[in-house]
Amino acid sequence: MSYLACLPSLLCGLALCAEDVRHRRVPRAWVAVGSLTQLLALIVVAVAENNAFVILQSLLFALLCAAVQGALALIRPGALGFGDVTCTFVIGLAVGMFGLFAVVVWWLAKGAFGLLWMAGWRRFDPQRRTPYRGKVPFVPVIVVAAVAAVACAAVWG
Repeated sequence: MSYLACLPSLLCGLALCAEDVRHRRVPRAWVAVGSLTQLLALIVVAVAENNAFVILQSLLFALLCAAVQGALALIRPGALGFGDVTCTFVIGLAVGMFGLFAVVVWWLAKGAFGLLWMAGWRRFDPQRRTPYRGKVPFVPVIVVAAVAAVACAAVWG
């Protein structure tokens, strides 16, 4: 049942994917609403399972992942934006609920899916005649990798 608690982050992530692909922006208001609703879902899970550590674990993993994503964005300016960092936080709240195994799988999946996504996007760029030509949206990779990580945690975790 705790997998249903990921729905706020998943729904927010899907909305952020659509906005990132269409306009290359990640609205901070959407991230704030998604984060708050995910935290509420985490509180419900913590109360239902009598395990308050889930909230702390999820928050710490989300902050750690967002910090690492922020550091990666600073290392190579222009490759990742602040929207990718904030999206990592909201999605990290859901993935972090399942522990270290899920977070590691998520990062590995982000790397693998990211390389495939960038190669495919650059090859078949549907926006080559728009101002977004050559800019690859990364939020879809973050969300798809999170779904894969949670699915792996469900099977092997």
